[in-house]
Amino acid sequence: MRLRTKLFIILILLSIGPLIMTGLLTRANLESCSVDVASDTRQSVEQIVEIARTRYVDLYATTFDRDRILIESTVRRTADTLEQIYLIDEIETDSLPTPDAVYFSTDYDNPETRPENMVTDPRQFVQLDDGSQRLFPISRQHPVFVRGEGDDDSINKDIRMLAALTPELIAGSASPSEKPWLLSVYASLEDSGTHISYPGKGGYPEDYDPRQRPWFEAAIGSETGLRWIGPIIDAPTGQVRMTCAAAAYRPDGTVIGVVAADMLMLDMLDEIDLPEDMAGAVNIMLATLDNKGVLIHAKSEYAQQGGKNNAPIQLEYLKADHQAQTDALINLMRAESHGSLDYVLDGRVWILSYQRLINQDSYVIVAIARETIDAIANNVQDEVADVFTDTLSSNAAIGATILGIAVAVSFFGARSVTRPIMNLTNTATAISEGDLDATADINTGDEIETLARTFNEMIPKLRDRLAVRESLMLAMEVQQNLLPSAPPTIQGVDIAARSIYCDETGGDYFDFFELEQIDPNKHAIVVGDVTGHGIAAALLMTTARALLRSRASDSDEIADVLSRVNRNLARDTRPGHFMTLYYLLIDPPAGTAAWVSAGHDAAIIYNPSDDSFSEYTGQDIPLGIEAEWQFNESSAKLPAAGGVLLIGTDGIWEARNGSGDMYGKDRLRELMKSHARDNSDQIAQAILDDVVQFREGTPQTDDITLVVLKVV
Repeated sequence: MRLRTKLFIILILLSIGPLIMTGLLTRANLESCSVDVASDTRQSVEQIVEIARTRYVDLYATTFDRDRILIESTVRRTADTLEQIYLIDEIETDSLPTPDAVYFSTDYDNPETRPENMVTDPRQFVQLDDGSQRLFPISRQHPVFVRGEGDDDSINKDIRMLAALTPELIAGSASPSEKPWLLSVYASLEDSGTHISYPGKGGYPEDYDPRQRPWFEAAIGSETGLRWIGPIIDAPTGQVRMTCAAAAYRPDGTVIGVVAADMLMLDMLDEIDLPEDMAGAVNIMLATLDNKGVLIHAKSEYAQQGGKNNAPIQLEYLKADHQAQTDALINLMRAESHGSLDYVLDGRVWILSYQRLINQDSYVIVAIARETIDAIANNVQDEVADVFTDTLSSNAAIGATILGIAVAVSFFGARSVTRPIMNLTNTATAISEGDLDATADINTGDEIETLARTFNEMIPKLRDRLAVRESLMLAMEVQQNLLPSAPPTIQGVDIAARSIYCDETGGDYFDFFELEQIDPNKHAIVVGDVTGHGIAAALLMTTARALLRSRASDSDEIADVLSRVNRNLARDTRPGHFMTLYYLLIDPPAGTAAWVSAGHDAAIIYNPSDDSFSEYTGQDIPLGIEAEWQFNESSAKLPAAGGVLLIGTDGIWEARNGSGDMYGKDRLRELMKSHARDNSDQIAQAILDDVVQFREGTPQTDDITLVVLKVV
């Protein structure tokens, strides 16, 4: 029997007895029911709020990634334009027009010489050292110039070059909706330090030299050509900003200058609107993970450190009151791209959730005070309790003449309160049991309906994510089963193999073929690497494996085998997709080896007898590029006893650490040499352990596969 029915029957039965007895019994039973309903309601609301919290974190990360990509595109495009303007000026000397009007920072500081039609913007303000703010005028029609070093002729040439960049600066400062969104877009020249910024404004210090600013130095020293810097204090305004900067280069590789764009740090932390119930109880941070912990690059407290005369902002690490919680967060962020846990800061309990940004080592961290979530559940619980209290008070005061009204009020009141709550409870229970088609149909016009609507909007997204994850896990299981479970046992040769994918599915491949029908002494070993990784690479790898297995047992002419496999693969492969492959055929009794390298790195051989390295190299192209290519077979003697042969994929020697350094083949050779006395399985494991140690916690970005042969 449903809770609403029980409540209705109890109210009617207790109303029939004496008025006093009715009041006493009704009070006892209604209080019991209110506690049960309030408890069930609290559990349902907590489940819904937990799902909503996870959605806010994902939404913020997605929104931030979108804006970051747009800003980086704006900066890179503007730097490309500066390079083009430089080339035009070099080819056609003095071809750039002289601007109609040039306004320096000193012109903007003087009301008599500044441009006309100056405007104000709430986001464009001077932040004073005491934390207060003062709006200042800007020009959206003209940029501002800061004179650099040099004579008048050279400075005028620099100004013409930078003035030609003005349309690009104006276009870059507007969002896709054509509204201003970047605080400033600017460029500075390396040789003279001449500077242009849009929108135009004053306030630059007299000794301002952009080449000494952190954004300029970071862009010049960037290996990727584009850098995010911040938080930094803006020289003209004292605002705390986040800056994206990129260098522009001459054809000979020397620096022309640096282009950059600023966003107010608080704008980056205010990407989405939070519910009113969470206002003031949510902290959003941007952070990176280094060997010391979680380093916070942006949080609202940094904005209070602004001011033109204040010292640079000192970044802080996110540390809990208890070291165990700090360590737990660091370990979780290193292991998972997203997650959440309870975190105690300054005696206050927070639910801390994080999400790694796309193609970045940065994280969005959203901390929500535990008492806020409890308050939401308590509010709903109190509303339920208030309804029962009102009903109890009414029943105690009514007489027999209003018994019918009391019954009606009890019936409709119980229905209006418990029905949406039970609907939410049943829907949440159905979803927890795997029914992702369940929805809550509630039209109460209050907070419960709002919660139900948010709950329903999240269900399809949850269903889609689970479907994708299940598909990827199934694909991973299928692909892993395609790889050999163990290496073959070959007289005179000890073999080991490893393959570790960086995603659920990958494009690396290894296999072993026995050629018993042709020559029982011969054994084939194959290692391949498909371009990219993920589902597309896994499908191409599976196709190549099927073709190889269908051809390898027919012939020991391995060049002919690969030529036939290549013809079939090239017909079905899209342009730009191909597979490198190393096919090794060994005959241990004869002490010989034959191989074909289809665009794959050479096998590395170490001979302990003379402490030398050699390679089995090949000159053929990868599979799937040219259908009529005829592959060439090479041969040589197997290494002497104790010799080690390794075939691997570039995920080993191209692995990078946190500093961007590559692992390299020299380090791999030294490891083979130092472990030459071990068996093949120990050598393979030593290589994998050394690559992981070299990366220093940096995520694996490519598949790793290797096969180790040791002649015994």
